[in-house]
Amino acid sequence: MKGTIKVFLVGREVELPWNTMVGDLYEMLGVSKWSTLLLVNGEPKADDSYLEEGDVITWLRITYHESPRESSGEDR
Repeated sequence: MKGTIKVFLVGREVELPWNTMVGDLYEMLGVSKWSTLLLVNGEPKADDSYLEEGDVITWLRITYHESPRESSGEDR
C-alpha cells in the first residue's frame, strides 16, 4: 500500500495522500474551480489527474469584468 507523496504547493513542500487528484486540491485549498486555475508543473490538468511525487502546483486567479454599458446620452 502506498502512503503519501510530496509535492510543492505554492512554493512549500507538502505531503498529500498518494491518491490525491487535481480536483481534490480545490476543496483542500478552499478555492472555487470557477475562479481559480490550478497548474501542475506549469500546465493545466484535468480534475481527475492524479498528482505525482515532486509535482509543482501553482494557481492563477481568474477575474472577469463587465464592460460598462455605452451611454445613450440620455443620462447626461
